[in-house]
Amino acid sequence: MKKYLILCLMTLMGITTASAQSDDYERGIFNHVGLNASVGTEGIGVGIAAPITDYLELGFGINFLPTIKVKGDVNVDFKLPAEYSNLNINPNDKVKITGDFKRTTMDVKLSVYPFGDHSSFFIAGGFSFGGEKIAEISGHSNLVESTLKTHPELKQYFSAALDKYDIKFDDNGDVKGDIRVKKFRPYVGLGFGRMVPKKRVGCRFEIGCQFMGKMKVYQNNAELKINDLNDADDDLSKVIDKLKFYPVMKLAITGRIF
Repeated sequence: MKKYLILCLMTLMGITTASAQSDDYERGIFNHVGLNASVGTEGIGVGIAAPITDYLELGFGINFLPTIKVKGDVNVDFKLPAEYSNLNINPNDKVKITGDFKRTTMDVKLSVYPFGDHSSFFIAGGFSFGGEKIAEISGHSNLVESTLKTHPELKQYFSAALDKYDIKFDDNGDVKGDIRVKKFRPYVGLGFGRMVPKKRVGCRFEIGCQFMGKMKVYQNNAELKINDLNDADDDLSKVIDKLKFYPVMKLAITGRIF
């Protein structure tokens, strides 16, 4: 991975040096248009951009992130009435819940080149926006299914403890829901490379961060209340609890149309 990043940086330095030798190229206000294709932590992306003098570039992009599965073995919580104490239920039962993460986002970014035409180093700011729902969650408990077949009246007493949320089971012992974040996500980043290169083809490397806020769990299109007594430590719960800032690393091939 380190060798790959070093190769990318050397390529970008070479592009910058070669571009500086092109005396017939001049950046004005939207006087050129560039296209780019990228791959990275946001998924696969395509975009369009235009320069605003040597110091600014404005870009618009769309990113498609394929499905990523995150699984967690979470506790099955139940507090049965005293008259059901004779039921043979394992108090340490767990249910495997899977989070299918995928999303499509659009972004608008303004890249600032503080050294103008002398360097391809940039600082970027802007925002990403897309649907609130970023993951579908699902799971099944054989224990809950078998219990509800004979005692359907106990359905309200069973739940799965995912992070700080108590997710309810349906009549078949399934848990279903989704994870949501803010639709509007501010972004900051930096890197090397132009979205509209002097030559017809160039390269651009970028790292940054989306501020997407606290993840929230929904069930039946309603946000679940937080239960501060829960202390889940499975992988999926850790993602929901800790991931408030989405890391961005992107490598793009850029091209100038005119």
